[in-house]
Amino acid sequence: MRALDGCRAAGRAILLFAAPCVLAVSSPSAPDHPTWAVRVSSDGRNYFVDQPNCHPLAYFLKEAARLNYHHYATIHVEPGKTEDEAKLQRIGEVAGRPIEQINHAIDIDDGRFFLKIIVVLRGESEFCEIYHQEWMGDSLYREVNPASLENVGSETILVTHDAVSGNGNWYDEHYWAFGREGPIDLGVTEKIREIQKSILPKDFGVMNGGGFNLQDLTYTTPVWGPNDAHCCPSSGSVKIKFALKEHGLVVVSQSYKEN
Repeated sequence: MRALDGCRAAGRAILLFAAPCVLAVSSPSAPDHPTWAVRVSSDGRNYFVDQPNCHPLAYFLKEAARLNYHHYATIHVEPGKTEDEAKLQRIGEVAGRPIEQINHAIDIDDGRFFLKIIVVLRGESEFCEIYHQEWMGDSLYREVNPASLENVGSETILVTHDAVSGNGNWYDEHYWAFGREGPIDLGVTEKIREIQKSILPKDFGVMNGGGFNLQDLTYTTPVWGPNDAHCCPSSGSVKIKFALKEHGLVVVSQSYKEN
């Protein structure tokens, strides 16, 4: 767990540090957050801001100087002076709530700064940010895609799924269901890592990402022992079966199978 100094927004707490291409570290289960909390992914560091960030849609397109969560100490966006390529993209609608994605590509002195923001309509003309992704340069992600909606049984799930650079098959991936009050973060990554922590032997871990199948609601991955090379996991496998219940993700079964 890593703390950030000088956070501007109240309620900002780091839940995990995702380090690509290393053994997956343990992280606490995602605690309850308000329905309109913001999940932040800043250069791969994931945390929540519990204070809702709700405005008319135009705010998220035009107020780039106020949308910088993590790099604000080093990147200064000056309205009318800083070149900002902003694009709005409709993702769809769930339970009568339109979902929009806003992308910003901002020119700075030593490269470009990027934002990917997902907002959902909460009230009349009021959109709330539920996902905030920001990163420097073009080396962190292999590919950044639009969010999407997928049907899983009777549920419609909002998905963001971006490939991280490197050979570890890691993804910056997050999922939301929708209840009566709004979007519900499923906390997939946090649940998987907590289970890994509880069932794997000491010094055993996972060196690759991926493994979560939304349609089947299963997670499967090989396991690396302390003497396994990156190429050759030989220490069994983990399988977790999930289910959707009352718009949340619950664990049905979990197992570690040795080779």
